[in-house]
Amino acid sequence: MKLSSVLRSACALTAVALIPASCGSSGESDSAPATPQTGALAGICPDKVVIQTDWFPEAEHGGVYELLGADAVSSKDTGATSGTLTFKGVNQGVQLEIRAGGPFLQTPVVTAMYSDDAITLGYVGTDVAITRFVDAPTIAVFNALNINPQVVLWDGAKHPTALTLADAAKEVESVYVYGDPAWARYFVAQGILSKDQIDSNYKGNLLLATEDAAHQGFATSEPYKYANLETGAVNVAYTLIHDLGWNSYAQNLALRADKLEELRPCLELLVPMLQQAQLDYLASPDRTNAIIKAAVVAYDSWWTQSDGDLANGVEQMRNLKIIGNGDTPTFGDLEEARVNDFIGKATPVLREQGLEIADISASDIVNNEFLNPDITFAG
Repeated sequence: MKLSSVLRSACALTAVALIPASCGSSGESDSAPATPQTGALAGICPDKVVIQTDWFPEAEHGGVYELLGADAVSSKDTGATSGTLTFKGVNQGVQLEIRAGGPFLQTPVVTAMYSDDAITLGYVGTDVAITRFVDAPTIAVFNALNINPQVVLWDGAKHPTALTLADAAKEVESVYVYGDPAWARYFVAQGILSKDQIDSNYKGNLLLATEDAAHQGFATSEPYKYANLETGAVNVAYTLIHDLGWNSYAQNLALRADKLEELRPCLELLVPMLQQAQLDYLASPDRTNAIIKAAVVAYDSWWTQSDGDLANGVEQMRNLKIIGNGDTPTFGDLEEARVNDFIGKATPVLREQGLEIADISASDIVNNEFLNPDITFAG
């Protein structure tokens, strides 16, 4: 599938500090896309824009790493990659720091955002935004992944007739998950899983190589890793949790709610750059994948990313429509109908876990006003 991204209205792109092209009466651009301006974010955004990710560097984060310039450098001591914030090759006048999550963070992203004022944006899924609204409210301004890549996997060769998670759950004794994810409780309530087969001690290992079970993972990662095991390929089958009704936006870029007005001028310029950078990464990922791989090498941990891992991640995000427009032509928006539907599903499940969940609606946790509606994913 060939990817292309279009900036349909050069007039609208003036919001991203671009030099406008001429525009026809229809609003469509009659000439080439506008040209980014040097130093557009200087004096408007923080001198260092800090993005806190939720995991080690990986293809799912490609859009933010796309905004790093050629001077990008990673530090094991800080667990961060820093460089000039560069949009379409043009220096935007500020620095960009992308912080790794996982063991480098040691705390939820939202907690880090409220304890460190330097963080501009963090990765906050819709379910987390609901869970933490009472004590740490956040507002999502860009949806990086339209579909959550999280899946539950099983050995397809051992269970050839298991076409769905419900089928597989009838044939395996254990379904391994990390912690106590709300989606697993939701699937129990829906009769897809049974409570007594859920094992919360999953450690992220490729256990299907030695055990007949099911476990959580990502469609963009584990199937490829299993297919390329040195000890012999495991041909996995899986179901996206999104397809089973748990339709949370998984990887939103969000800010603290109390920083909205302070950051508003910056967001008006930065958010459309984030939209376009994600599409630019999909269209031509090699340069950015090299930055991601170099960061992983510099961090020198158990987490690894090969050229094949990264290329596969991009391919699966395309093929599975992990990245896409959703039901509107605007790329990266958080559709309020979907968010409200999810709030309705998630609230009783989360309250069952003993969490204090406020009565909220989509408008409390998402804000699409900074998106450029003319940036779309053409697929």
